[in-house]
Amino acid sequence: MPRDLPSDVHAVLTQLAEEGETAIIAAEYHTARQTVATAETVSRNKLPECDLRSRLLHGCEQVRTALDSDHPDAAAEYLRAMNRRLAAVDDDC
Repeated sequence: MPRDLPSDVHAVLTQLAEEGETAIIAAEYHTARQTVATAETVSRNKLPECDLRSRLLHGCEQVRTALDSDHPDAAAEYLRAMNRRLAAVDDDC
């Protein structure tokens, strides 16, 4: 894990992406939106300017757009992609 990304921030973002996907699978879209909003806030406030931050913020925006457009499968896939990005964090910051 890069020194710029504290392990607790990494853990929180991973947990939020997982919880968002779980909420979408359960058709709890309001919960998914809240989870994504929290992930966006954490990304914006706790990550340095880097590729990871940009990609996570983009992912959060795309999840919201997909949910607003009634495309929950696409929203869930964006959250899975965010988790993959977090798993590969050593290359990003």
